[in-house]
Parts: sequence; structure tokens; C-alpha cells
Amino acid sequence: MRNYLLSLILALVLVLTGCADTSNETNQNANNTAPAEEQQENQLSTSIKLTKEGEEVISEDTFEFEEGESLMEVMDRNFELTTGYGGAFIVGIDGLGSEEESDYYWNISVNGESLMVGASDYTLEENDEVHFDYQKVE
Repeated sequence: MRNYLLSLILALVLVLTGCADTSNETNQNANNTAPAEEQQENQLSTSIKLTKEGEEVISEDTFEFEEGESLMEVMDRNFELTTGYGGAFIVGIDGLGSEEESDYYWNISVNGESLMVGASDYTLEENDEVHFDYQKVE
């Protein structure tokens, strides 16, 4: 009788353990697919155009970013930057930049309006059209 009871308890433990593992694997698989789907949904895009004195196009491309990212983060990921004023402002892009004695600077506009904050303070939005123009101070 004792062996029968022990066998019954062992069988019950094995059944419960087997059920727990199966549901755990299902939950893990569900958790692994959700972030990938969310990541695809959170991928937004913006166009960034670099020009010199409003005419000469240096580069123009579309870049992906995640919700909540700043213009500085996207620029830093895709270009070689030189920053100034505590890192809040872009003063050089891919080797072209203003120096203290230079009469040139990067003017930034987003959707046709001048940006009134530094690139690190501007949070990008879907389909923003960013334009950096390297122009002479007047």
C-alpha cells in the first residue's frame, strides 16, 4: 500500500511538473515575440538633408528612429558630429563645421521652421523633414 501511495504521489508530481513546464514555455515564446512586434511598430522615420548655403546638396536620406529619440541621437548614430555648448548643439557634421573664428554655422529647420532649441532638446516625430544648412553668418 505504501508503494502504491508513493507511486501515485510521484505520478501526480510528474504530471503537475510537466504541465507547468509547458505553460512556461508558451509564456516565454509569447514574451519573446511581443517585443519584436512592438519594436517594428515603434520604428519611425525622418528625412535629413544637408546643404551648403541653401544650394549645394551634401546628402539627403531617410533614417529610422524610435519614439522618444532626439534629433541629436539620430544624427550621432548616422554622422560624425562635433558638438558645442556642452554637447547640446551640433557645430560640425562629417568634418564640415564651424570653428570659433569661422563665419559659418549649421542652421537647422524642421518641417520648414527654424529650430529654436538644440538638437539634443528636439524630440523627433514621424515624417519630420529635417534640414541642416551650412551657411554664413550675416
